[in-house]
Amino acid sequence: MPELDLLALLGGLLLTPGPTNLLLAVSTASSGLRRTASMLGAIVLAYLAVMAAVAMLAALIPPDSQSTVRTAMKVCAILWLLWLAYSVWTGNDDSVDRRLMTTRQVFVTTLVNPKATIVALLVLSHGMTTWLVIAVATLTCLAGAAWIIVGLLVGRNGSGLLGRGVLRKASAICLAGFGVLLAGASL
Repeated sequence: MPELDLLALLGGLLLTPGPTNLLLAVSTASSGLRRTASMLGAIVLAYLAVMAAVAMLAALIPPDSQSTVRTAMKVCAILWLLWLAYSVWTGNDDSVDRRLMTTRQVFVTTLVNPKATIVALLVLSHGMTTWLVIAVATLTCLAGAAWIIVGLLVGRNGSGLLGRGVLRKASAICLAGFGVLLAGASL
């Protein structure tokens, strides 16, 4: 039963708005389902990479040095989120799909997303079993699919308040907000 609690927690965490989820919605609204669906694989790979890296770091890095590594990871995440927010904000509606929403950027965003580290730490604290890793990969795909549906709804029905440009600007503000919140939490 504790694993069900963990899966519910992980599912809720993966569904929350964050940089990766916002990029999925924006990409779907601007580029469509076919181009964005392939990004789910990159997101799953990024989560698996973070889980493996956290497990290796926990085993290799002495506990007194782990705070330095966490700080460096936070600085990288903050800089990436702020740069991405600027890029999304300054892109125009015609070029946003070509210039900003690439699978590589979604992969890197997921790698530096603090949510991925939290997921990895939760999985590690409960024992990283094959079953749990498969469950995380499945939940990641389901959460990503939910955000792709949001992007589809905005892309097909969006105009005015929920239009593509508004979604892009709101996403840029949220990305910058995540960076600022992460910076504030680090102080």
